[in-house]
This record gives sequence, C-alpha cells and structure tokens, in this order.
Amino acid sequence: MKRSFGLKVLGCTVGAGMVIGGLGSVAPTFAVASDDGEGRGPIDVWQRAAVDYDKVAEVAGTFTFTQDTLTPADDVFNLFGTAATTICAKPAYAFDGVTREEYYVNVGGLVEKAYSIGVDEIERMESEMKEMRCTCGMSPAIAMASVTGVKVSDLVEMAGVSEEANTITFKDKDGYGLPMPLSYVMDKEALLVYRIGDKAFSDGERLQVWIPDTVAKYFTRAVTDIELSVSDEVPEVQGPDADQRAKVSIMNTVGDAFKVGDLLSFEGYADDCGTKVVAVEFSMDGGETWTSFDTSESNAEDWVYWHFDYVAEASGTFKLDVRAVTEDGTVSPLASSTVFEVEE
Repeated sequence: MKRSFGLKVLGCTVGAGMVIGGLGSVAPTFAVASDDGEGRGPIDVWQRAAVDYDKVAEVAGTFTFTQDTLTPADDVFNLFGTAATTICAKPAYAFDGVTREEYYVNVGGLVEKAYSIGVDEIERMESEMKEMRCTCGMSPAIAMASVTGVKVSDLVEMAGVSEEANTITFKDKDGYGLPMPLSYVMDKEALLVYRIGDKAFSDGERLQVWIPDTVAKYFTRAVTDIELSVSDEVPEVQGPDADQRAKVSIMNTVGDAFKVGDLLSFEGYADDCGTKVVAVEFSMDGGETWTSFDTSESNAEDWVYWHFDYVAEASGTFKLDVRAVTEDGTVSPLASSTVFEVEE
C-alpha cells in the first residue's frame, strides 16, 4: 500500500495524507529547510537529536528526480509579501496610488541618451520567457518560477552605454538598489520581469529584475531606475551564506501513523544557486550511514526536485534525514528531516 504525507508550505501542513503528485507535477512554495520534524526548527546534519529514534542503516528506496517542477504563481507572489519578506530585495512596500499608466522606468547615468519608458511600452517589446529560481541567500526560502520580461541588455542598448561604464544599479522609488558589475548582468541575460506564470504584478510593483544564479537580494522590486556608472572597484556579487549552500528540504509532513509494509512517498528539492547538485543522500540512523543517489546529470540552472519511496519494514519511530552534495564538494550544512511512526 502506498502512503503519502501532506505537503509542507511555509512550515504548515496542507492536506495531511493527500497523494503526492508524480514527476513534473506542480510543487508548492518553499518549506522550512532543516526542520527536525517536530517544529523545533533547524538541526545540524551531524548532530543527533535528543529523541532516541529507531535506526535503519543504509536505508534503501527508489529515487527519481525532475527539474521542471515549478512553484505556482500565486505562491511565488506570496513570497513577495508578508509570508517571507526576506526572499526579494526591498519587498515590504508598494507604491501608493501609482497606476499602470503612471509607471515609468528611467534609464540613465553614463549613457549617450537617457530616456524614460512606460510599462505598456516595455510589454510591447520582444519578450523572453525563462524558468528561473528566486532564492534567499540568508534563509531557506526558494521558489522556481516561469517568468516573462524583457532583456536588460535591450533596455541598456537603447540608451547607448558609455565605454567607461562598468556598474549597473536597479533602483526602486526610494533609491534602494545594489550595484552590480555591468558585465555580470549582461552575461547572465538578466530580465526585467512583468509576469510570473500567467499573472502580472500589482499596479504598484509592475517590474522586478530577475538574474539567473543570483541570490534574491539583487532582485530589486518595483524598479523605477536603471543607472549605469563607473566604479573604481567593480562591486562583487555575493552568493548565499555558507549555511545556505546546498539547500535541501523535505516537502512532506506527517499525518496518521503508517503500517508495516506501506510504501512511504517523500518529495522535496535540492539546490545550490548555480552550482550543480551531484547527489541527494538519505539517512535513517542519525547520519551514521548515508545512501547516496546520483543527480550528476542535472543542470545547475534549475533546482533538483526529488522523489524517494521507502517501504516500512518494521514498526517504530523513525527520522529521515536528507542532504545534498554539490560538484565542488559542498555538503548541506543543514539537513532536512521528518519524523514518522510505523505501526504493526
């Protein structure tokens, strides 16, 4: 008998006992990584929990993964609001009384011809649609979305960039923005995004910059200015904090107890913001042994959305730990865990 868990959204249980979708299904938004299964928050992957769980050495199961699972648009927008205010640059405000017709972006600085362009005109330009992650560099928050926008390079070229310019800054109405190397933004083919999935931003926040393989603090919201400048020292683009490398999360929470012989289905994601995840590993003996599954055929541009099926062979209280390994040898500093009961 196949048994599943409920999906975990923002640390909450949704539909405990529901059947989990198959490969390519639409995933919910992010879960809280490194949950110890009992609501106590993060645990270190190499530290044993105080609870004396039953152990299964070298846990065996069936593993598959896909990279085309997307976060629903409504859940991505939820990340931009009060539910997870850390995921995107300057997320907590909205324009007061600014309508679509009044929304303009100014392109200026070290350019031949500064100009302003309205959101309607931007949407009439040649558009690009990409699947791209938005991942916080300081927390477990992450989403994988289909976004539509225009290339930043197209907007910049319309102004004629000075040869001296080496820095670009996307600013909101309050002047907030982080300077970035112009070459980096061009090479990454950054987009000025106006739609996520089939949904547009609200009137106050019509445009947001998205940059592949870049943490979300650079994803300035409600962009009003694109400024080209010259810096004596070209600013360095920062990656995720060390403890947010090789992010991994189990998206399941536990409903009722399971029975011996049940096939338990787990699912979740692994990601390292532009570095390939080459393995996802599972342990049911507190990290004494790990069973590794190869994901080296994955690409670094999309998250690894994995499925793991395990047959319950004995009764007891068990804890499943999951971690990821990247191609540069980084192992998840924080494991993701879930605790479940198996009855005779």
